Amino acid sequence: MGGYVFSFSAQTENVQALEQAWKHINKAINSAYSSDQQSTAEIQTKLLAQVYCAFAEAVFSKLIHTPDSFLASEITQIKAKGKRNIVEAWKKCVELALQKVQGKSSGHVANANQKICSLIDDYVYDPSLLRNKIAHGQWRVALNSNNTKVNSELTTKIQTINVIDLYRAKEAFQSLFRIVEDIIESPNKAHHRDYWLHITDFETSQKKMESWTLSNKIDALKKKKQYAKLARQKHNKAEA
Repeated sequence: MGGYVFSFSAQTENVQALEQAWKHINKAINSAYSSDQQSTAEIQTKLLAQVYCAFAEAVFSKLIHTPDSFLASEITQIKAKGKRNIVEAWKKCVELALQKVQGKSSGHVANANQKICSLIDDYVYDPSLLRNKIAHGQWRVALNSNNTKVNSELTTKIQTINVIDLYRAKEAFQSLFRIVEDIIESPNKAHHRDYWLHITDFETSQKKMESWTLSNKIDALKKKKQYAKLARQKHNKAEA
């Protein structure tokens, strides 16, 4: 299992690096919007989408390589699913982790599996598709798998994705990660204690973020920039 411990450590570093990349690109987006540089903000948003998807992949790899959790044979099963479909890999991960949950009602495991798989469908599937399209140079127009026709649905998503969408996706993904992490690391303690708390927090945060809009964010950034400018002017006058 030494190789798996190494993978966990390596992916932990990768996750940290991607978190830093997220912060830097998000800062660049904020600066562009506050300065009315719309095209720059849109380009940076595509880069942020790439970072988000890379972050999601690194987190998942870190998760399945958690020391003293999955057997080597189980990790192999999960990775085999991942070669075909990352969503199916997540679901296999949850299925195997839930097999270790004890002491709950007979229906808990089935209900938890159904709930978590629903969240996986909602918050892992689309980002993985967008990532593949953007990574293959389809920044404006998405094509089908054979590159013979336009995929209209994904084209619309690529052209309209904004930083608010990515904030919501990242928040949802991190909530999903915490739920699955508890099952993997502490199936009969933390999972029992915190499962419904995590689910409630997940749904509450997503409900709150439904009201967020890009236009409101841009207005807030411009106001913040104006306040900072006025504060500097006031300070300079006081220094004169």
